[in-house]
Amino acid sequence: MFRSTMNITALSLGIFAASAPGDAMAHGAGVHRHGQVFVMTNAGDGNAVVAYDRAADGSLAYAGTYATGGLGAPSRPINPLGSQGSLVLSEDGKLLFAVNAGSNEVSMFRVGPHGLTLLDVVDSGGDFPVSVASHGGLVYVLNVGGDGNIAGFEVDPCGELVPMNGSVRDLGLGGTIPPSLGATPGQIGFSPDGEVLVVAGKGSNQIHVFPVSGRGFPSDAPVTTISRGLVPFDFAFDRRGHLLVAEVGGDGVPATGDTSAVSSYGIRADGSLAVISDTVDTFQRATCWIAGAPGSRYVFTANTGGDTVSGLQVDARGALTLLDGGVSASFPAGTAPIDLTMTRDGRFLYTLNAGAGTIAAFQVSRDGSLLPRGEGGGLVPGGGAQGIAVR
Repeated sequence: MFRSTMNITALSLGIFAASAPGDAMAHGAGVHRHGQVFVMTNAGDGNAVVAYDRAADGSLAYAGTYATGGLGAPSRPINPLGSQGSLVLSEDGKLLFAVNAGSNEVSMFRVGPHGLTLLDVVDSGGDFPVSVASHGGLVYVLNVGGDGNIAGFEVDPCGELVPMNGSVRDLGLGGTIPPSLGATPGQIGFSPDGEVLVVAGKGSNQIHVFPVSGRGFPSDAPVTTISRGLVPFDFAFDRRGHLLVAEVGGDGVPATGDTSAVSSYGIRADGSLAVISDTVDTFQRATCWIAGAPGSRYVFTANTGGDTVSGLQVDARGALTLLDGGVSASFPAGTAPIDLTMTRDGRFLYTLNAGAGTIAAFQVSRDGSLLPRGEGGGLVPGGGAQGIAVR
C-alpha cells in the first residue's frame, strides 16, 4: 500500500536545521536524556506543550514549555476534551501534533535535540478538534463540534501540514458548538499497518472503521460495529494489531458503579470487527483511557473515578486477562489519572494526573506489575491539561 513516507523522512534527515527553540518559555539542564514525555496544557489563553526529559530509570525532569500558537478549551478541570490522542507523535518520534480545540487548529512541532520547534499551525477542517492520528506522512483530525467530521492532511517536505482535498468525512453527530462531550466520539487512530482509521463513538456506543485507500483517503462511509460494552471511550492496539477498547459503562449502566471494562477485537478485511474478549471487567470506575505498546504484551487503563490504573495481559490471539485484581497502581483521592502512554518498548508507563497536576512514572516489570519511578510536576492542578505522548 502506498503511503506518503517521503514527508516524514525528509524532515527526519534534517531539511530543517536543528536550532535552539526560541519559543520555549524555559529549558532546564535536565538529566542525561533517554527520551522525552510531552503533555498539553490546553490553556484557553494560549495552549502549550510541557516537555520533560526522561532518564534511564524512567524518572522525569522538567525541560521546557512551548506555545502551540493556538488556544485550548479548558471547559472543565478534568477531561475537558473528552478524548484520547489530543497530543501524538509521528511513528519515528520526529514530529509532534497537538489539537487546539479553542481555536479550531492543529499544531505541528519538530522534535529536536534541544527541544520543540513549531513548524505549522493550520485550521483543523472543522469545529472543536479533540484527537489526532499520524501514520506514514498522513495526519487525520477528529472534530466533534456540530455534525463533526474527520479531516486529512499530508506533511510536506517543507514542514507544512497540507489539507487533503476530498478527505473530509462528516460524522452526522447533530451536536452543538461547543459540543456536549458526553455524546461525542473520543478518539481517532490508525491501525498499526495504516490500513484503517478507527473512531470510537462513546456517545453512540459504536465503533467506526474507515478503510484507507492506497492514496491515503478514507472510505466514503465507515463500517460500524456496535460496541460490546457501553460507552466505548477510546482504544489502543496491541503488537499484533488487535483493537482494545476501553468501555466506561462496561456491561452495566454507563458511569454507574464499578462497571467499567475492556473488550478486544480483530479487524476483518472488510472493516467489521470480530469479538475476542467480551467486556473484561476492570472492577474500577471510569475506565476511560487505555495505552499499549508494540513491544509489550500488557496494556494499562486509567480509571479516573477510582484514582487507579489497571493492567491487562494480551495473549497472541488478542484475549485479555486482568492483572492484580484491577489495581496495578493507586493514587490519593482526587488525583484523577486521565491520559496515559507507554514507551514503544513497553518498559515504562506515564499517567497524566489531571487533578494533582503531575505526571506519574512507572517501570513495567516482566510480570506486568508497576514500579513507581517518581513524578513530574509543573502543571496546574485541575487546570484542564489533557494529552500525553512519549518518545
